[in-house]
Amino acid sequence: MTNPIHLPLHVRKQVLRLPVPHALRTALPASDRAEAALASVLKGGPIPHVDVTHLAQQLTSASGHAVLGAPAHWTDAQLRWAYVVLLRQLGRLNGRYGKLFDVVDRGLDHKNSNAPISKTKAATGMHTDSSDARYNPDLVSLLCLQPGASGGQSLLAHAEGLLERLRKQRPDLEPVAREAFPRDVVTPGLAQNTSAIAANAIPVFADDAHGMVFRYMRYWTERAMAKLGREVPSELAELFDFIDADMADNALRFSLKRGDMLIANNRTVVHGREAFENLPGAAPRCLVRAWVDGFLDSRAKSLPLRA
Repeated sequence: MTNPIHLPLHVRKQVLRLPVPHALRTALPASDRAEAALASVLKGGPIPHVDVTHLAQQLTSASGHAVLGAPAHWTDAQLRWAYVVLLRQLGRLNGRYGKLFDVVDRGLDHKNSNAPISKTKAATGMHTDSSDARYNPDLVSLLCLQPGASGGQSLLAHAEGLLERLRKQRPDLEPVAREAFPRDVVTPGLAQNTSAIAANAIPVFADDAHGMVFRYMRYWTERAMAKLGREVPSELAELFDFIDADMADNALRFSLKRGDMLIANNRTVVHGREAFENLPGAAPRCLVRAWVDGFLDSRAKSLPLRA
């Protein structure tokens, strides 16, 4: 999932920040009831009405992302509750890693194991989520509970602009970007032998009924080729180099603070983070990841989608 990031990153635009909907503030459970309320909404219990029309529009627009800032004094359980309620307006929480997955350094090394990089403190490089050819979440989101580290800045880049520049500067590489190449299988519970890896082939760019789909994981593609005993084709390496350089020139670079909720369209927005180190005496860095399914299938319905 990693690829080199060539810093400094030249920020062309600012990250899009939106206020937390007022309905979340007024419906927030008291701190002593927040854990029970969180358990209920995670199990599919009733949620308050929240108007996410503007947020949904931003997620399907060219920007493809938004950061909503909840008050930092809310407890962890209150922040998680608000996060789940907001995301359930947009679709269904996927549970293959748990509906909420804490992104913390667990002392692992993704280069020497199949550990997801989300369990390390390493730089992720720019990527879209899910290495499984059969599954691609519509939205990926991160709630910041504890920034408590040096480094770890967030990165975003937009695939639509990348594709335009690829067509202008290297049109010969677009067919390569639309050819399926294998990616390593790292999802728990899936077969991880060479046959499974060879079958797990994904193009960088594709199209479906909802439009463009961008799926980029340089590190896992190169590792899949190595496990299969195959050289990375020179034209694929050139495509990767073009993509990395373009994202380095055009990425947004920003910090998340406690209470910030980053939501991104996983089909059109690439994300990443810089390496980080936890600070002595501070709470360890903790972001809470969630994957949302069904967002695009519900766009024809009136919003709010699932109040």
